[in-house]
Amino acid sequence: MSEEPLTTARQAGRVIRIALATALLLNTAGVVRAGLGMQPGPTRDVLLAFAHPLDTIAGALDLNRPRTSLDAMLGHPDSLTGDGHRTHLEQDADRLQPVAEPPPTTPGVPAANTSATAPTTDSTPEPRLAPVGAAVRHATADDPLRILVTGDSLSDFDGLQLARLVAADHLPAKVRVQARTGTGLTQPSVFDWSDEAAQDAAAFDPDVVIMVLGANDGWPLHGADVGSNAWNAEYSRRVEAVSRDFIAGDPQRRVYWVGPPVPRSAPWIHIFARINDAVRAAVPNVPGLRYVDVAGPTSDHGHYTDYLTDAAGHRVLARQHDGIHFSFPGSVFPARIILAALRGEYTLG
Repeated sequence: MSEEPLTTARQAGRVIRIALATALLLNTAGVVRAGLGMQPGPTRDVLLAFAHPLDTIAGALDLNRPRTSLDAMLGHPDSLTGDGHRTHLEQDADRLQPVAEPPPTTPGVPAANTSATAPTTDSTPEPRLAPVGAAVRHATADDPLRILVTGDSLSDFDGLQLARLVAADHLPAKVRVQARTGTGLTQPSVFDWSDEAAQDAAAFDPDVVIMVLGANDGWPLHGADVGSNAWNAEYSRRVEAVSRDFIAGDPQRRVYWVGPPVPRSAPWIHIFARINDAVRAAVPNVPGLRYVDVAGPTSDHGHYTDYLTDAAGHRVLARQHDGIHFSFPGSVFPARIILAALRGEYTLG
């Protein structure tokens, strides 16, 4: 039997595999979008775990430009370019009053709130919240506080640990965790949090939304460089828009927006600091929006640390190997900060 047909078949198979891999790299955003649209489960998790790194690589190498150009030719440009179809998140942001640019910095004088580290702290401070009056309501066993914990992958362990704390203390509250892995505010064409907020509010009718977000928001906004003043203003407007969508229909509902922790390395150190600044700036503009700072209390005087000390004096490996996420044992620290914030506005038992 001739070896030539077998060799030809192998070569054809190799060409097909290369073509499929090339097609995948040129459309990684579509794969991510498809994964985010799937029902939660192992298949979705595996797909996103594979697709997100590829999408990051493709973006860094500008491999998605052919797909973006093709969309533009067909009249379906990417919403991040500001042309053509716009997501609800961008439309909501447009309805908000523009945020004034911060004044230019004086040469030799550092700009305010742009440091790469979180504020120095020697002990866990009270969460930074907008001023509030009397308790919103008194939760009881017959009328428990309905809490929805959502956001990106940072929200998953935080929510599970919050649920454990509530159960351990027999508090009159019900915690539902709805993490949306790989999402953020800077790519609404991939996942539109404005739509998601409205749907979650209608589906779960929570008294409180705990929003933990920021791990994937290292992307430009409308041409503004990540972390610039224009980027910060736009990010803050998107926080306002999503918060309003959560609160719409129930003026008593509260949104506790949890900023990202101090990360290990650049450029995320600067990006996360700017995200916290943006969320903090949005609070006065949305009644019912609260900002919860976990960066300072879970850092070493404003610097990244792998280990934290619990109330019993035990050192806990609090962070995962990526230098961004909390470990499951470590996520009890932000969960306690969130619970303390809730106790500042709700009577729990």
